[in-house]
Amino acid sequence: MSFEIVFIKTIEDSQQSILKKLNLEDFLSDIRNNDDDINNSLLFTKKLSDEYAKIERKDEKIYRLKEIITVKNGQHILYLTKSPCWNIFNDNCKLDYGCTMSIDGIKKANKRAFKMKDCELTEIKAKGYKKDKLEFESKEDWMKKTNLFFSTDVNIQNFVELGLSIESSQSEDFNDEIQSVYKYTEVGKTLLTFREYLEPTEEFIKEVKNAIKSGNSEEEFKKITEEYGQFIPTEVILGGRVYFKDVKMSSKNSVAKSNEGSTSMNIGPLNLKARVNSSKSNGKSKFYSFNYMRLLGGSHPESENFDEEYWIKTLNDYQNWDCIEFKNPISIFKLVPESLCKIPYKSMGKRILYTSTEDCDYYLNEPGSSY
Repeated sequence: MSFEIVFIKTIEDSQQSILKKLNLEDFLSDIRNNDDDINNSLLFTKKLSDEYAKIERKDEKIYRLKEIITVKNGQHILYLTKSPCWNIFNDNCKLDYGCTMSIDGIKKANKRAFKMKDCELTEIKAKGYKKDKLEFESKEDWMKKTNLFFSTDVNIQNFVELGLSIESSQSEDFNDEIQSVYKYTEVGKTLLTFREYLEPTEEFIKEVKNAIKSGNSEEEFKKITEEYGQFIPTEVILGGRVYFKDVKMSSKNSVAKSNEGSTSMNIGPLNLKARVNSSKSNGKSKFYSFNYMRLLGGSHPESENFDEEYWIKTLNDYQNWDCIEFKNPISIFKLVPESLCKIPYKSMGKRILYTSTEDCDYYLNEPGSSY
């Protein structure tokens, strides 16, 4: 056994050290599992000449401590660095709670349907920075995108049939919003993937079983979705996004609006609150009730003009990240045990809860063939 006294230092707080007696032959994964001071928010690093190289979690089982330890003046030093931890993101964003799509954006459920056991984090790096514009093709498209679903594989009709109503927002202001354009800047930091790590809670499974036994399962399953949500995204992008509103309207609407007040969007002082000229502002969603700017993730002084460089710098701290895109949503019933999930499919309509594709061979008959 090759035990040595090791000084454990965190790069971000190098003035303080923890003294441990460690076996240099141990794999990093074993050290993590046996040492409470090295938690999931810290990564092992190897000090090079003028920088530090991080050891990814998946590689800890192939590196021994002696391969990354730094020996300086006869002292053994182990350097750690702070790292985003899925537990923190789950606590902050309630990732293992079901969701409901609404005109005011994604609504988290009152009760937790699942427990997240782990999560895969993929760093997005330089590709995460993007400038683009957000346009809407229809009310359904508006609902999807303002609820942070941008992929084309999300069928809004499924959510409508599950109880979401977009007919409740037929005001002239809402119709004008469909014609609006939002310029935005996005900084994606990390992609979280966690479908295979979600386990139904005992309370949720109990509710499903009681609904099956109730004799009025359709109504009971509806109550379950009201408490636990209709679906859960299984991938989430965290980071920051800032919207700037730029109105695109027909000439008819433009004339009408000119009598109500100016609609020019002068990107001046930062204002994250609603600033509405129309007298028909009651009942507006949070998304289209703001006048020219909306911020997701990061921080900025409200009293100053928007400073992109400052805002991006605040995103260096993962505690300032927010959900900026949801991906691959599935029904909350899709993850209950197979013996139970067939019942809610039958009661609520299988086609709105589950879809799949199946490959098959198709042989096209030769021209002139009689069959």
